[in-house]
Amino acid sequence: MLAALLAIALGMQTSPADINIAFGRVTRDLTGDAIPETLTLTGTGRTIGDLAVTFTIRAPGRILYTQTWRLTRSSFDSRRRIPDAELNARLADYGRSFFADSQFMSPPGFVSWLQASARLHIAVIPDVIASQMTPRDPARALVTWQQMQAAPITLFSFSPGGDRVMMVGWSATDQRFYNLLECC
Repeated sequence: MLAALLAIALGMQTSPADINIAFGRVTRDLTGDAIPETLTLTGTGRTIGDLAVTFTIRAPGRILYTQTWRLTRSSFDSRRRIPDAELNARLADYGRSFFADSQFMSPPGFVSWLQASARLHIAVIPDVIASQMTPRDPARALVTWQQMQAAPITLFSFSPGGDRVMMVGWSATDQRFYNLLECC
C-alpha cells in the first residue's frame, strides 16, 4: 500500500506540464561581440493560471543566463480572480511588453535612467555585482562595473513579477551576466 502511494506521488511529481507557452523570442547582441544572443521567455504549468516562467539568454552552443519565477493569476490582479479570457489577453501582452525596445539600453542610458528615477541605486551597483561573486570581492566588482560602462554591451531590464525590476549586463572579463539592479 505504501509503495503504491509512493509510486503515485512520484508519478505526479514527474508528470509533464499540460501547458507550454512561448511568450516571446528576440535576437539581440547583448555581449557587444557582434554575435547576437537569443533571448527567450517560456511558461510551463498545469494551468494558465499557474506557470513557471523561464527567461533564458543563449549564445550559439551555450546558455549564458537563466532565471525562473512563478506567474499566477493573482500576479496580474491580487484583488480579484480574473476570468480566463482576460488572463489570456494579459499573458499575450506579458510576452510583448517583456521584450519591448525600452527594456534594452546602453550602460550610460541605464545610469541616466537611474539618475532620473532611482539615483541612490547607482552607488550600490558594485555591491550588487559583488554579492554574486564567489568569493565576494567588492574591489573586483567595482572594476567589473567600470569595464561594463566602457564596453559596447546592451543591458536588459525585466520584471519577474510584481513591482520587482531586474537589470542584467554582460562582463566580458568574467564571461557571464551579472544582475545590476534588483529593486522594489
